[in-house]
Amino acid sequence: MSWNAKQKLLFLEGKDSDYFQSYSRLETHMNMLRDSVRMEAFRDAIVQNRGLFQDKIVLDVGCGTGILSLFAAEAGASKVIAVECTDIADLAEEIIRDNQKEDVVKVVKGLVEQVELPDGIEKVDIIVSEWMGNALYMEAMINSVLFARDKWLTRGGRILPSTGNLWLMGAYDPHRRTNLNFWCNVEGIDMGCVKKPFSQEPLVECVPIQQLLTDECFIHSTNLAVARNQPVQFQSNFQLKVMRTGIINMLVLYFDVLFPSGKSNKSVTLSTSPHSPWTHWEQTVLHLDEPLYVRIRDRVRGELAMTPTGQDGRGMNFDLHLSFRGERTRVESFKSFCSSS
Repeated sequence: MSWNAKQKLLFLEGKDSDYFQSYSRLETHMNMLRDSVRMEAFRDAIVQNRGLFQDKIVLDVGCGTGILSLFAAEAGASKVIAVECTDIADLAEEIIRDNQKEDVVKVVKGLVEQVELPDGIEKVDIIVSEWMGNALYMEAMINSVLFARDKWLTRGGRILPSTGNLWLMGAYDPHRRTNLNFWCNVEGIDMGCVKKPFSQEPLVECVPIQQLLTDECFIHSTNLAVARNQPVQFQSNFQLKVMRTGIINMLVLYFDVLFPSGKSNKSVTLSTSPHSPWTHWEQTVLHLDEPLYVRIRDRVRGELAMTPTGQDGRGMNFDLHLSFRGERTRVESFKSFCSSS
């Protein structure tokens, strides 16, 4: 059975119900809409690129409240098809009417893998989608965008954003030991057994730049124009150069995405780096079991692999091989982390 067929079957069986239910809640969308970095990047990439959007047919995959569809209409699109499978689609339709764009934007409620385009439309010129999850690939929404690309995007059409890059850094968490010791005595109750699953779960946190100890290392990239529509899985070697003496007890994953632009406009980049302004994605943190005592100019080497987890494939497994030789620490280790969607 193909990846697309599996996704359809899982949806029909309700395996994705928790994932889609989270996007049915208004607070989820409010959190995203309040992310000014996210919103400004998409608005600049769309509204400031009228040359790309003028008189074009646009498909918004996972439109949510319809904000990207309204940006596309503002940029001069002749037609925008906004696909959303949760009940937020009904609210998006009302928002679009309230903004007098119902003659341009058409909401289609359903899973993008199952719907058909309205009004006899067979192809679209542009696909817009906020498909990125934590550590770039969690939630697997990228596959819905690639499905839409293969089925409806015209030859030479554009996808916004078009490229995603994943990066890795080493850092120190001063609260690591305190958080683990917390489970040893909770109101006099020993909950120490929780420490192991707690330490094996990637966490989403905002990492202050003061905690960073290494440079960044490129891990993986996806170009949505050419990527095959299959589950994202890879393994990548990395080497981190230590920039400050200290203790590394966590590795930090972040991503950036690039938006294509017209001839007269600058390209737009949305970054979730600790060095960049805050976004609701923050960073994804992998805590180490054994701290690395590092000195400036030391090198931390390893391999990171990511594979889908569970039947729905919306979470990710992280397999980390680590190698370090320092004055105080020698480590050869393997650790597996598992995230839910």
